[in-house]
Amino acid sequence: MSSAARRLRQHHTLRHRLAAALGAGALVAGVAGAGLTAQMAAAPSAAAAQCSSSSFTDVPRGTPKYAPVTWLACQGITTGYPDGSFGVGKPVTRGEVATFLYRQTTPSHPKNGAAYFTDVSGAGAFYSTSVAWMAQGGFAKGGSDGTFRPNSPVTRGEMAAFIYRLAGATQKGPNYSPFDDMRWSSSFYHEASWLESRGIANGYKDGDFKPSRNITRGETAIMLQNAHPYISGRGNVTSPVTSPLPNGAGNASGSTAAWKTKAASWATAKAQSSSSYYLYGGNGPNGYDCSGFIIGAFAAGGKDGLPRRAADQYKAADSYVPLSQVQVGDLVYWSSGGSVYHIALYVGNGKIAHARNPKEGVSVTSIDYAPYNMLSVAGRYS
Repeated sequence: MSSAARRLRQHHTLRHRLAAALGAGALVAGVAGAGLTAQMAAAPSAAAAQCSSSSFTDVPRGTPKYAPVTWLACQGITTGYPDGSFGVGKPVTRGEVATFLYRQTTPSHPKNGAAYFTDVSGAGAFYSTSVAWMAQGGFAKGGSDGTFRPNSPVTRGEMAAFIYRLAGATQKGPNYSPFDDMRWSSSFYHEASWLESRGIANGYKDGDFKPSRNITRGETAIMLQNAHPYISGRGNVTSPVTSPLPNGAGNASGSTAAWKTKAASWATAKAQSSSSYYLYGGNGPNGYDCSGFIIGAFAAGGKDGLPRRAADQYKAADSYVPLSQVQVGDLVYWSSGGSVYHIALYVGNGKIAHARNPKEGVSVTSIDYAPYNMLSVAGRYS
């Protein structure tokens, strides 16, 4: 090994040891030859500047990820789950990352309602606009089968690529790899090396980057905060680099059946009524649990005979469609341990109506109000 290569190995060994001491993703290093210094985050907005704390149950003050998670929440990039947790150790999905980056950069781009992937419609899902923007700007390429896989977890390599492309980076990695498990020809090598050189992300204490490992929501918070100086204000798209799919491809088609429109109208009105409330085992006329509420909505549309339990209502669907193709009148579900425990009616415009719990009552919420445990399909009834 040449003396130069030996010195470079010693330099990277020191960086790995320091990264281990500070925690993965915490190292902030000077950028050689770039005339820049990596920093934790650019100056936040006036509103964010007044936000300095968070109360997620799984990210207590003083823990390593408290600061980046708080920063993400204060910036309005993401929120936690209804149970008060952030989900710090849960894998983050591709749809969630697209949405985080979109909120972080607030880009201008053609909002044409078109679909760019076969499994993500131009509207309807919480990530539809964000994923379209990612395609328009060339920040995400999807799979060879034309899908984006919005509900699949993001790997560390994929996350590196998203940030690298959004930052407009073109720099290639060094001949001598800063990671023991990556070489010049490795997938995501140049992207991961660039993130490491900017102090956005480091490898693990064993010297690996682990590009195939799923990244957690907590690790994502660290990367996004560290990347903010490089992606803030970027992402505007004037001329999309990707063409949308032909009309109708990737989008739900066909008119909504009259009974489904009636069911959605009833559900929306009930959810907005001050006399409605959550009642376990309730079938109305004012108190409902989730499955009782769905029975009431279907009955309002003239559809009777729906099973009483949420799990049985799921099984009674005539067909299932990807969540990205949900239509008015479809049902969406949450499951744990293989059993459906919550159910809601899609009422259009990215909204669902449902009887949630005694505290939240009966309400209309965004379809993505609780993505954790949400099934990736919607049930369709004829």
